[in-house]
Parts: sequence; C-alpha cells; structure tokens
Amino acid sequence: MGRAIYDELRQQRKSIQQVDSKLKKNKNERENIQLKIKAYERETKINYLKLEEEKNRKRRNFSLLAMVFLILLVSEINMMSASFFDIYNNGFKAVWSHLLYIFIGLFACIFCIFFPYKKYNRNKTVGKLFMGSILIFLFVIIFGKYLSEFSPFIAKLVPKVNGAIGWIRIGGFSIQPAEILKIPYIIVLAHAMEITEREKYGQIKLVVFLGVIIAIYMLLIIWQEDLGTSLHYLCIFVFMLFMTRFSIKWIIGISIGLLSVITGFFYYVYSLEDTTTMGYKIGRVGSFLNGLIHNEYDNLYGYQVWQSLLAFGSGGILGKGYANGVQKYSYLPEVRTDFILASFGEEFGFVGMMILLFTFFMIFTIIKRIAMNTKDYFGKYLAIGIAGYIITQALINISVAIGLLPVFGIPMPLFSYGGTSLVTVLAAIGIALNINNQGYK
Repeated sequence: MGRAIYDELRQQRKSIQQVDSKLKKNKNERENIQLKIKAYERETKINYLKLEEEKNRKRRNFSLLAMVFLILLVSEINMMSASFFDIYNNGFKAVWSHLLYIFIGLFACIFCIFFPYKKYNRNKTVGKLFMGSILIFLFVIIFGKYLSEFSPFIAKLVPKVNGAIGWIRIGGFSIQPAEILKIPYIIVLAHAMEITEREKYGQIKLVVFLGVIIAIYMLLIIWQEDLGTSLHYLCIFVFMLFMTRFSIKWIIGISIGLLSVITGFFYYVYSLEDTTTMGYKIGRVGSFLNGLIHNEYDNLYGYQVWQSLLAFGSGGILGKGYANGVQKYSYLPEVRTDFILASFGEEFGFVGMMILLFTFFMIFTIIKRIAMNTKDYFGKYLAIGIAGYIITQALINISVAIGLLPVFGIPMPLFSYGGTSLVTVLAAIGIALNINNQGYK
C-alpha cells in the first residue's frame, strides 16, 4: 500500500516536472518570438527611416537645383534687359559672356557634385589650399600695389578698379581671386573647426586657433583695400562659428566689440566736415551716412545709391514691366553688376523682389538642412559655410542697393554679371549637393 502511494506521488511529480518543462519551453519560445518581433520592428523602422532620409535627400537635391536654375533663368532674362543700351551700341557681347560664365559655372558645379567632399579634409590638401591662397593674395598685392607703377604690362595684368586692387586681367577676361578663394577659405575653416571638435578645444584655445586663420585672410584682403570682400569673409566666419562649441556669450561679446569699433568709425567719419577730400573709402562711408541720416546723396560718391533708390521707388508694387526700366540707359553705373537688383526692382517691383528674396532664402534653408543632417563635423561646417557664403553676399548686395550699407562692390550671387562670382557660387552649390549625397553615410 505504501509502495503504491509512493509510486503514484513520484508519477505525479514527474508529470508536474514535464508540465513545468513544457511551460518553460513555451515561455522561452514566446520570449524568442517576442525578441524576433522586436528585432523585425527595429529593422523595419531603420529601413523606413533610411527610405525617408533617401526621399528627403533626393527632395533636397531637386529643390536646390530647381531654385538655382530658376534664379539663373531670371538672371539671364534680366541681364538682357539691363544690357539693352549696351546691346544697342555693342551687340550681344555682354549677354553671350554671361551665358558663357553660366555654362562654365554649371560645369564646375557638376564636377563638384561628383568629387567626394571628404577629400578636401586631408591635412596636405588643406595646407596647400591655405598656402596657395596666401601666395595668390600676395601676388595681387605686390604686383598690383607696388610693381604696377614700373610696368604698363603689370598695370594691365593687375589693374586698380574703383580704388581697389583684386583683379587679374588675362586677355579679355578678368578674374577676381578673392571671390575664387572663398571656397578654399571655407574649406580651411571647416577643417580647423573639425579639429577643435575632435580635440575638444577650450574657449580660449578655440578663439586663438580660429582667430589666427581669420586674421591672416582679413589682413591680406584689407591690404588690397577691399573692405567689402573683407566684410563678407568675416560674415562667413561668424556664420560657421555658430555651429561650433563656441560659447554664445563669447560670440555676443565679440559681436558687441566689433559693432562698437564700427560705430566708433562711423561716428568719426560723420563728424568730419568734408569727407570728399579724405580718400575714396572715407568718401563712400561719409556719403552713406549722409544719405542714411539726412537722405542727401552727393553726385560724387552717392550718385549710384541715389539712382538705385529712384529705380526701386519708381518700380512700385508690380514694377514698370519687363524691359521698361530707364536706369539701364546709362543713368545708373554698374547696372549689370553690383546694382543689378535696381534694374530688376524697377521692372518687377516689390512683388518681384520678394519672390527673388524668397528663392535665395529657400536656397539657404536647404543647404542649412544639409548641414544639420550631415554625420561628420567637417561636412557640417563646410555646408553651413556655403550657406552663409551665399546668403550673406546676397544680403550685403541688397543692403548696398537700398542704402543700408556703404557701396562695397559685392556682386549679387547667381544674378550679377560678374563671372568669377557666378562660377564660384555654382561650384559651392555643387559641393553642397555632394555633401547631401555623401554626408549621411
């Protein structure tokens, strides 16, 4: 009897163990299934995000190219109108030249689209770009400022234009090195900022490291007596600086210091009784301040701005209509280059100007988005430098045209006649597109 009860209990225990074993096995299987489901969901989510990123990347490519081609199309149409008086006297030479620069710029853009931007980040490449920039600047300064007096050939090779040197004239073409060197300048800064991130530089070390680079470029450009280009280089640097680990307090402090110096300089110029005898640069600043404060523009330094304001004012809301502007009939100097917007505003009015400005803002926004989605620091800084390069140049040109800044001689990107600027900006657009295609990897 006792033996039978013992066997029965043993059998029950064995049955319970088998049931527990099955439960554990089922539990493990259930957990494995749950893990597989989670892994599948995670993989599906990753693939979905990759597909979305791919769609966004293609959308950015298309949108950026569409905006650029739209501006180039409007630019060529506007150039034909602005060059009407020149076409009447000299034929379509200026229009064909502008088209040639567009094709050269598009070729440069295509090349930069397919050239991997990460190759710019090599130490040897950056060193060559930096030293090459310095040597080119020194060539322009030495030959244009000190040797041109001794040789007519050198005077033609490196001429002085509107009181400044900075052009190299070869045959019928003029090249402005300071425009071309904006891309190497941005690359050098992006490489330096990537180093500060990798090495985790402190605030003071970061200021000194980057300050030396910007000081060298600024000194060389100011030596050329080109204040407008030096201002543009500084604006590009500030734009890129906001993307670094640099403290906002330091940026605000430096900005206040710079504004104080500029304000003090403006006050000094404004206090002068006669700025027309103080040199070309001082005369321009004095004319700007007199126009801004008293709305009075002299016929020496303020004539261009006054005619530009007349063009914008006469354009009204909707403009006079295409080809109906009058400033192009030799009333406004540099109507195809630095003051091209005056002709455009006169014929297309406030509405046309707002559409054009919105298009530039969209280009800036798209490239900024590229910078934000780039995985490496160098690509991020390079993209934001290009975005800053384009938008600040546009803002400076617009501010000059409406009298909010002194006349600096900065062309409107993608819109002015200047071939060097046009080719450089299109090359920069190509680099931005390459970053968009490669920077997510």
